[in-house]
Amino acid sequence: MTESMTPKERLFATLDRQPVDRIPVAQPLQTGTVELMKSCKAYWPEVHSDPNLMATLSYEAHRVIGFESVRVPFDINVESEAMGCELNYTAGRNKGRDIQPPVKVPAMEAVDDFSRVKDPDPYKDGRMPVVIKAIELLKKKVPDTIPIFSAVVGPLMVAAQVRGVDQFMRELLMTPDKALEIIERAYRACLRYAQAQAEAGSDCVVIVDASASPDLISPSQFDKFAKPYTQGLAKNIPIRSILHICGKTHSILTRMAEVTSAISIDSSVDIAEAKKVVGPGTAVCGNVDVNTVLLFGEPPDVVEATKVVIDKGTDLLTTSCGISPVAPTENLIAMVETGKKYGLKT
Repeated sequence: MTESMTPKERLFATLDRQPVDRIPVAQPLQTGTVELMKSCKAYWPEVHSDPNLMATLSYEAHRVIGFESVRVPFDINVESEAMGCELNYTAGRNKGRDIQPPVKVPAMEAVDDFSRVKDPDPYKDGRMPVVIKAIELLKKKVPDTIPIFSAVVGPLMVAAQVRGVDQFMRELLMTPDKALEIIERAYRACLRYAQAQAEAGSDCVVIVDASASPDLISPSQFDKFAKPYTQGLAKNIPIRSILHICGKTHSILTRMAEVTSAISIDSSVDIAEAKKVVGPGTAVCGNVDVNTVLLFGEPPDVVEATKVVIDKGTDLLTTSCGISPVAPTENLIAMVETGKKYGLKT
């Protein structure tokens, strides 16, 4: 069978559970690498706060590597910063060139201290307007055949960052009603931000919620503190969405599938097993390992690892998590080219 669909048509059909000519080879997770920064002269940390640089680096992953998509932003703290957290943009020995800016000071000093917590306007506050503008620039820059991904961090994860992760995780157990107040504030901020992304021209919102992983919370906690809010995001934005949760998500796969029509899984979960659990109504995206073969392997190793993921039935070929900033371009190209070659439907 030859290719007969554009990348956007292919992605939309996959997410809508319709037939496709080939597996999409898109990247809904973090795409910025040091090698790409050098090739387009758009560097972290400046990229994080400049819409033109953000759009430039996003496009570079499509232009150089061949991903059938573009994606913004490049860090997971846009929402928490807009809600009042202070970030460290020069973390690490390379002064933020190869590290996403972590939270330096949470917005809350106590579980009931909302004095420094903001309810951000996505068009005015923090770096939310930077991401919105970058989406608008990409809408003009990329052909309409190429989909634009934008990311929103899940409300549970944003709440943990706003409060301070260690404290927040304890308070989920000790004072759950107080923790829910923070989550609900985060949910409202995330929803407004996601809706603004859609209005700016995003084709698909990727909901990223590492704090919802079974590595950190139980399935019953997922049902109470995570699922209602990620589900609320997916239902209340006018475009398609994908839910990505890191770690060993075996025990919540069916719950993830109830959030939206596509789930992105880590390399610790077998693609074939996940597809069997969630059934044909859910697109399973993944999951070439970013921490082993893509980071430390050679292109032939990547080819073999990618073929395994294709053979196991991935619906959207992508990485297991956000790409490491120091991942070699040649390995990412090997993954993409393998997907395009071996992902044709017969």
